[in-house]
Amino acid sequence: MTVLVSGATGFVGGAITRHLLAAGHTVRAMSRSASGARQRFDGTPEGRAAIDEGRLSFVEADVTDPASLAAAVRDVTAVVQAAQFRGAPVEDPARGLTYMNVDRNGTLNLLGALASVYGRATAGPALARFPEGSPHFVYVSAIGVYEDPKETWNRAKWQAEQAIRGSGMDWTIVRNCWIYGADDSALNRILHYSDYLPFVPIFGDGTAALTPLFKEDMGDFFVRLLEDPARSKDTLFRLGGPDEVTLNGFLELALEIMGRKRPILHIPKPVGKVQGAIMQHFPGRPLSPDAVDFVAQAGAVAPEDRELVAERFPDFRTTTLRRGLCFLAPGDS
Repeated sequence: MTVLVSGATGFVGGAITRHLLAAGHTVRAMSRSASGARQRFDGTPEGRAAIDEGRLSFVEADVTDPASLAAAVRDVTAVVQAAQFRGAPVEDPARGLTYMNVDRNGTLNLLGALASVYGRATAGPALARFPEGSPHFVYVSAIGVYEDPKETWNRAKWQAEQAIRGSGMDWTIVRNCWIYGADDSALNRILHYSDYLPFVPIFGDGTAALTPLFKEDMGDFFVRLLEDPARSKDTLFRLGGPDEVTLNGFLELALEIMGRKRPILHIPKPVGKVQGAIMQHFPGRPLSPDAVDFVAQAGAVAPEDRELVAERFPDFRTTTLRRGLCFLAPGDS
């Protein structure tokens, strides 16, 4: 099996790529810098072995550049769309780093490239049919997506999902919860405040329900659904970890594992949005009003979501929060 992973050097795409390689599959890692991607994977055991064995190749392409995609999608078994823009969830419209441009338009561009390479013309001028053997399209969505959402980030992913469903390809959509791990910029950014502050600030009251997912479990799940496409064809999965917590509880457990005692300071969201309105004009755009809503939103799976995953992949297991957060323990390597 040869899998094209769009966003292969990202937090989520990198985990998926590593697990595919560890399972013995061939991966074409797509990123804006092929040399940067090679350097990243050359430093991992799975990547180094796969490069030596000829199972890992690199293609320089960008989902926002349609002309770069046709060569990237040729001769693959599946396509994983895991691209995310740098700095998310803080958008930078001047640089094209937005959910609409990357999540929605980037997905449409990938689908268009696949149609140009594998599709067969139909009576409709803008339609194509995909013959047997065309790639399986797998999309990394988000747990907060719902029908006709108002939030920009959820709307972009919802519209991408709708395009995938109507593409005529075999597809799988995974709406994952907050994915955490050693190189999780979101969690680690919040916890970093405890390095120099006597408290940990967050926006909102921290009571929204979460079922955080360990990034290695995300990689494992993608291997399973790609290896057994009959179990995942034309299916939407909502994927989360085994523990339901609030953001307060998530951070309190993380701080406990770090051996730190810090109270959580709750900044009202309206105050945070004022801060974001100002800070979005700072160099690097560290915050924006929409990002305040993004980080304070709920994201938990329901029992029926767990039942579907268990029915299709009965041997799949997720990691408890306490075990998954062990990387935070003092002295952990």
